[in-house]
Amino acid sequence: MTATRRNIVLAGLAAGAVPLLARPAIAQSRPVLRVQCIGGLVEQTIREQIIPGFEKEHGMDVSLIVEDDVTILPKLQVARNRAPYDVCMMDNDKAILGVDMGVWAPDQSAKMKNFGAIYESCKPPATANFATMIYEYALVYNTDKFKTPPTSWNDLWKPGVVAAVPHISQSYGLTFLYVAAVLNGGSATNLDPGFAAIKRLGNFKVYKNVSQGLSLFQQKEVDAALFYGHRAQQMIEAGLPVAKTVPKEGTWGQRTGMQIPKLTANLEGAVAWVDTALGVPWQTAFAKNLYSPTNRNCSFPPDQEKRLVVGEAHVNAIREAPWKELLPQRDAILDRWTREFGS
Repeated sequence: MTATRRNIVLAGLAAGAVPLLARPAIAQSRPVLRVQCIGGLVEQTIREQIIPGFEKEHGMDVSLIVEDDVTILPKLQVARNRAPYDVCMMDNDKAILGVDMGVWAPDQSAKMKNFGAIYESCKPPATANFATMIYEYALVYNTDKFKTPPTSWNDLWKPGVVAAVPHISQSYGLTFLYVAAVLNGGSATNLDPGFAAIKRLGNFKVYKNVSQGLSLFQQKEVDAALFYGHRAQQMIEAGLPVAKTVPKEGTWGQRTGMQIPKLTANLEGAVAWVDTALGVPWQTAFAKNLYSPTNRNCSFPPDQEKRLVVGEAHVNAIREAPWKELLPQRDAILDRWTREFGS
């Protein structure tokens, strides 16, 4: 050190300057957990009722990414060193596609204290995701049209009935095609009877999303459909002439939940988030909006319970379409649908 510089430092100390080593260290930033979810009530519930408690308990910040589940798999597939999300929310059929793409982390269920309380049909290996909510596709019908409740999916084909048909691009649309095929002697590998059956419906209307389906029922443009049971419950409670039933052939449905990308930058946080989603507080919060729980320890007052899918027998009776057989055909099925029914 030169004499001039030494004199400047000594002068500073004499004037009361604080040595650099005595200055407080800059606080390190908290870990961030990037969570993808769908919008609407799901996003609202997570932001308002889940994130504050999770951040406090686990000492990390949650960055919520609102994005539809159909767009995330391509992004995960092309990721090289880091996934764009640490946790993904998706239906089971999308999670199965992710397995085939090799984008998921190895099974982390041994680290999740709530895993054992989940219904067997709602967790790996029965599903490719960690399911946190159950959707049942009920037979929903207009009570002004049906003086007695329909008893079979075949009642959609009764003369004079205007059926709402879900578009094939949706999971429930592919499920309906499969059900129509099975009712007429087909299978997941022989969908010809399903296409033929839909043509026989005569006067039917296609809905491409839930909002369109709700509108068709609200405007009394359709009489019956394979439709979300919880959405039917909302219409019932709104006073519309709508009811839902479980046909003698049973019901199909979908299990929505979480998965962890293998290139997550925060595996510990991702596991904690999924475990939280499998817990009773999370699922009780979502049940207020008629999202049925997958945790068997959830309990509800009788008036709320009758509005949900609850109990081992009911939950496990809800079948899913055989996705492993159907998904490889999806492009060919969509092409055929466009040719025969339009876009």
